[in-house]
Amino acid sequence: MLTGKYCEHLPLYRQSEIFARQGVELSRALLSNLVDACCQLMTPLNDALYRYVMNSRKVHTDDTPVKVLAPGRKKAKTGYIWTYVRDDRNAGSPEPPAVWFAYSPDHQGKHPEQHLSPFRGILQADAFNGYDRLFSAE
Repeated sequence: MLTGKYCEHLPLYRQSEIFARQGVELSRALLSNLVDACCQLMTPLNDALYRYVMNSRKVHTDDTPVKVLAPGRKKAKTGYIWTYVRDDRNAGSPEPPAVWFAYSPDHQGKHPEQHLSPFRGILQADAFNGYDRLFSAE
């Protein structure tokens, strides 16, 4: 169900219809509750991954626009997925690489500032001006 929703971009109502064709009645409300429960169960994992990535000496970051359909709206709006990568294998580190993702509804510099607030190290980023305050001398 989660793979269908997040990897195959299948809305829950479509998944409900697919299950029904196979003789399994699962309402969209039930599927939504299951998604919420899974997200709650994965929150500690997400938090640990965030701490691991931010504890690196070096982080690579970038953002990607994504179209988002909001409930009750016919037109998609643009949100952003912020990506933070820890990968020191080229420097000979035996520590495993990791990626942490965050979503924001807009493209403002306050989001990477907040995400990177505990980070102290080398930041590799593109020329998006929202990173400027992160690179300013303190």
